[in-house]
Amino acid sequence: MNRFWPFILLLLSAASLTLACGSSSSNRQLQSITINSTVSGQQVQFTATGTFSSAPTTVSPLPVDWGIGPFAPPPASVQYTLTTQPYVFDCTGSGPYLPVSTLAPSDPNAPTTGSLPFANVVTAVAPIPCQ
Repeated sequence: MNRFWPFILLLLSAASLTLACGSSSSNRQLQSITINSTVSGQQVQFTATGTFSSAPTTVSPLPVDWGIGPFAPPPASVQYTLTTQPYVFDCTGSGPYLPVSTLAPSDPNAPTTGSLPFANVVTAVAPIPCQ
């Protein structure tokens, strides 16, 4: 029976290492972004909420990069700078208005600024509710 101990210890070590790697939060991914708007006079304030694949599943405000207009056609890569600050749009001009857009890396551990392939970001677009 003593001759099996080294083999058993090796199996237990491998299982322990596999469990430690598998329990990492690196599998957590951003799945979707919801854009919320609040109108106050001539200004519209937008905030972003993110839904993730594992806990915490909802993050608000989500750090995002704001812009105007849809991602059409999608670029090969994007430069981004994330912020949790709301995006404020002033409705004093004349429409029609392009939609507000936002993006964030699907990896929540990505740096707050950088460049990523478009396939590695999550996007959302919402209309600007100016009267």
